[in-house]
Amino acid sequence: MKVIGIRITITAALPYANGPLHLGHIRSTYLPADIYARYQRLAGNDAVYICASDEHGTPIVAAAEKEKKKPEEFVKYYHERDKQEFEKLGFSMDIFHRTSSDENREMAQHFFLNLKNKNLVYEKEVEQAYCEKCKRFLPDRFVIGRCPYCDADGQYSDYCDVCGKALAAGELLEPRCSSCGSKPVAKKSRHYFFKLSQLSPKLEKWLKGNKELQSEVVNYLLNWIKDGLKDWDISRDMKWGVPIPGESSKVLYVWFDAPIGYVSSTVAWANKNGKNWEDYWKRDCRVVHFIGKDIVYHHYLFWSAMLMEVGEGFKPPDAIPTRGYLNLQGRKFSKSKNWFVSLEDYLPAFPADYLRYYVTTITPHSVQDADFYWKDFQEKVNNELVACIGNFIHRTLVLINKSCNSQIPKPAKLDEGEEELLRLITERKISVGRRINSFDLKGGLEEINSLASEFNRYLSEREPWKEKDMQKLGNCLYMCSRAVTALAVLLSPYLPFSSEKLLSQLGIDEKVTWEHVDKELLTPGKKIAAAKPLFEKVSDESIKKQEEKLKK
Repeated sequence: MKVIGIRITITAALPYANGPLHLGHIRSTYLPADIYARYQRLAGNDAVYICASDEHGTPIVAAAEKEKKKPEEFVKYYHERDKQEFEKLGFSMDIFHRTSSDENREMAQHFFLNLKNKNLVYEKEVEQAYCEKCKRFLPDRFVIGRCPYCDADGQYSDYCDVCGKALAAGELLEPRCSSCGSKPVAKKSRHYFFKLSQLSPKLEKWLKGNKELQSEVVNYLLNWIKDGLKDWDISRDMKWGVPIPGESSKVLYVWFDAPIGYVSSTVAWANKNGKNWEDYWKRDCRVVHFIGKDIVYHHYLFWSAMLMEVGEGFKPPDAIPTRGYLNLQGRKFSKSKNWFVSLEDYLPAFPADYLRYYVTTITPHSVQDADFYWKDFQEKVNNELVACIGNFIHRTLVLINKSCNSQIPKPAKLDEGEEELLRLITERKISVGRRINSFDLKGGLEEINSLASEFNRYLSEREPWKEKDMQKLGNCLYMCSRAVTALAVLLSPYLPFSSEKLLSQLGIDEKVTWEHVDKELLTPGKKIAAAKPLFEKVSDESIKKQEEKLKK
């Protein structure tokens, strides 16, 4: 699918502002979204990459209470921390906003009132958990117990992490207060519900009709619809959150206002940049949400239903690329068990592009889980990035420095094999772009590696360091210079820091686009700087140090 010259709104699932980011967050969401966004901009599209910190909900209140902080103070710290780490990883978000913002409060209340006016929101008394010891209602994450569907213990009252089921009020078995451990009593409270149950036919039709949605996820969700969707409790008895209009002590459920954060963050970005935010959510545009598989229910069903019914030109998303979990050396990430690699640990030790490279190589476009192994990280960086891509680029530039007085040689008539290699560059420009467009980012990177391998083979076969015929030598190094600039552009969405460094080293100051992949960016006679290695090997010592951290 070719998408050129259109508006694309790209979002990454909002990071929850209650703890440090780890490598698993990067794999499923933020890195794939960034690669896709960077490519779309290079391809000439008006692409905006939107994200924000998710700052409401009971886990925030519970964590803030534990640290004896106000929720506002607590979330601000993690918002700033996440923002800095995202920048260090090269994530090109056009805005990293906040769901506690004025824009999100106004937009969430607008959605609520609009749906309520359409009779899609109603009030009902429910029996709510109440802790007599703590003297308060216990929404969601203040209640833990056993899942009624899979029997897993230690689950919160709104969602089971083990089987993925969203839980309604009162469904959790053997509930207990997460703060004091006592058994809560049932107390009546008036709540607001969204009529999700009556939207099953619309959701089913959309899921079956949108061919850009992953079939493995769609089939999973169709089973839920078949079992019957339940109306969705969208209110909570607490103070922290988006206030429900007309209520003094009720807020919107965090999963109601969080996805609206995609829209409200676009509003904030548009206001700052003189744009019309509606152009990026309504009218002629594409909306693409990058998420992990743990939140498919919320995005494919809850959020899509809200967009379908709120009206005003909103539409459900065009695509929701969904990826699986990342485990650490065969085990789930666990901060409590010190089985955990935070970005704070990774970033001082290795270049950001090494993480971007490795994570992409182990992330197909599927909900399949993957494992981060430090040894595998080392091997892929050393044997692929350094030994293949980096080695070819460095060998080429060193030979031009030594054999051509650092000047790009002028080619004579190219032979058939060389003409074929130029055609291969053009083919890869098209095929890598096609793969990124269809969210096969791993496949795109593999094709780039394959192109570098082809030119490595060509360089080794021609042996220009032995060549006495200056015409043949010039042809070979000219051809390789074309491959070097092609790689600089092709790698730009994947490895932005390395691409920028290489383009700078080559003295290419103009702003490159995807069309430049197969263009002559280094004209014959142009002088280049002395070659410097683009990548360095990951040492055994550095890997051993990381592995030892996990044993402590």
